[in-house]
Amino acid sequence: MDELKKNIRRIIQLEQASVEQNSTLLQELMNQGVQNIDELDRVADRLLDTMSGFTGAGEDIYRQYLDYIETFDPEEAKERKDDLEYDLGYKTHVLYAAALLCQQELNGYSSADGKPSFDVVMQQYIPKVFNVKKKTASFLFFAHLAIGRSVDDLMRMLQTITEETDYVLENVDNYEDLMQFPRENYHPLRDDEWQLIKYIVEHNLEIINTNEVQYKELIHNVFGKMS
Repeated sequence: MDELKKNIRRIIQLEQASVEQNSTLLQELMNQGVQNIDELDRVADRLLDTMSGFTGAGEDIYRQYLDYIETFDPEEAKERKDDLEYDLGYKTHVLYAAALLCQQELNGYSSADGKPSFDVVMQQYIPKVFNVKKKTASFLFFAHLAIGRSVDDLMRMLQTITEETDYVLENVDNYEDLMQFPRENYHPLRDDEWQLIKYIVEHNLEIINTNEVQYKELIHNVFGKMS
């Protein structure tokens, strides 16, 4: 145990030194007016590593870096800022809220081989999706298939659950390894983010509803007797 503590302290010291060094380098590049994003990223990406490490340090200077990019490439800055919000767990509340909602809607349903339908969704379908918004939409997709509740109703339910951050945080351990755990500090989604999630759900439903064979196979695999 003493050796483990010693190693952790050493890692923390290394991370702190890395943040100091790379913050200084990044600030110098910005002061020089460098606009080569690849060159800037070689330094900034090291801060991303420490933000997901033991110290969690480096976020302030990294956000300054994103503000700097915005002065000459607003679209690139927006995409990176959005990714950062989810990567650091400020907005992943929506994903865990969607899992809670999906489990609620699928409660009592079983697959063709007798497994709980929600377990099938979690084990066979969700791991194939790697984007937070798409994972969120996938949960709503299966929630709709369960009892046909409208996408608009599901979106309203999802927004309500997402904003009940204490409830979400109390249940994150039920969905271990789903993705980055939410932080206590929740950053609300913008309207365009909510609209994108809704669009993905409706697009997936449109695809599955126009393919009868795929639809029947999916329903049978997840919901068994519903076919």
